[in-house]
Amino acid sequence: MADLHLYPIFERLPAICKLGFDVFPADKYPVLTAWTSTMQQLDFVRKIWYSPVLYKNFIVGRKAGFPEYDVELDGETVETQKSVA
Repeated sequence: MADLHLYPIFERLPAICKLGFDVFPADKYPVLTAWTSTMQQLDFVRKIWYSPVLYKNFIVGRKAGFPEYDVELDGETVETQKSVA
């Protein structure tokens, strides 16, 4: 159960990496990398997964003062999510 509570935090890390911050490099944290990969293969995690690009866009928008909170209401975003997953 703890895995499910912690996973959303680690799901956001690739977005942070896309912004230039490598918080947990895979070569230094192989167990964490393996755990993240295992979690991503679970059906219920795949159903709620958001792409790193979506998180990155939110972070950039928030920094600019215009965060996009209603991403699930945008049909294009939903279709993009389905195609990436």
